[in-house]
Amino acid sequence: MSKSVTVVDISEWQQNINFAQLKSSGIKAVIIRAGYGREASQKDSMFESHYRNAKAAGFMIGAYWYSYADSVSDAEKEAKACLECINNKSLDMPIYYDLEDNSQVKLGKTKLTEIAERFCDTIKKSNYRAGVYANLNWFNNYLDYDKLKKKYSIWLAQYNDKAEIDCDIWQNSSTGRVNGYNGRLDTNIVYDESLFNCADKNTSEKPTLTYRVFADHKWYSEVKGLSNIAGRKKQAISAVAVKVSKGNIKYRVHLLNGDWLPWVTDYDINDNVNGYAGIKGKVIDGLQVEFEGVGNYKATYRVRLQGESKCLPYQHNTETCLTADGKKQDGYAGIFGFKIDGIQITLT
Repeated sequence: MSKSVTVVDISEWQQNINFAQLKSSGIKAVIIRAGYGREASQKDSMFESHYRNAKAAGFMIGAYWYSYADSVSDAEKEAKACLECINNKSLDMPIYYDLEDNSQVKLGKTKLTEIAERFCDTIKKSNYRAGVYANLNWFNNYLDYDKLKKKYSIWLAQYNDKAEIDCDIWQNSSTGRVNGYNGRLDTNIVYDESLFNCADKNTSEKPTLTYRVFADHKWYSEVKGLSNIAGRKKQAISAVAVKVSKGNIKYRVHLLNGDWLPWVTDYDINDNVNGYAGIKGKVIDGLQVEFEGVGNYKATYRVRLQGESKCLPYQHNTETCLTADGKKQDGYAGIFGFKIDGIQITLT
């Protein structure tokens, strides 16, 4: 087994964490509970702040979801609730399914394994990696460990001097003491750093981003990154198509005097459902782009209002905040009520 890495997992039961101190004490990653059960209303009350603070401190991040499922359909509901709570956030580690509740034991190994598979497969359809968390007793008696190990990451809870089955993460204690938190923490060993999904963008090859716009009854030429601006002055844009060479992109547009259209993930100017964002003949006044899956890269984009010479400030994914230099992040590019005639998109 390769070099171990120390990780902690946290939930709403751990508050007032000093993430900077945690980082300086040698912790490299955190796995954050997103919630539990079948409803998005069961989101962990600290998930957003834990994620935000961990990200700001430079941690690599994973997530987990506590299960009460007693059927395969319940497992799918839990996965969808989990995805809704995570809300397309960038993760460096898998989303783990926490199977340990005593109420589930009566279901038996076959059914519980099917439940684990359904949750994980639903997670994977949304382009996240998936894993199963359980203790040694569960992996030995209530889950088909060999079957799950072939398809998903394994996170073992065993408070012992060694992990007795092969796993990616070993939760070795629930009473760890780490500088940065005045209480007990679950501590974990990661056996293979390839579990981290290229978290350092400096070691990741930057994907190529390509896009084009529809205006004046025609599709304009493709633009790569910031090599040009897509669109022509005074020609209001009706549709946008975006693709990347690797990673996951989604995008949508806001119609002038209308609403946001559905998110689009594909790139095909002949597919008006999922191949581009927009409706030909309807003008747009807003754009949102989200990128994840390669390092810490984010979609960075801006628009030019019709007739203006300069673009509005860059936006990053759908973040809403103030940047270090005091610039506002609105979560989208554009000003409602004002037509757009130019677009630029890159990854940073």
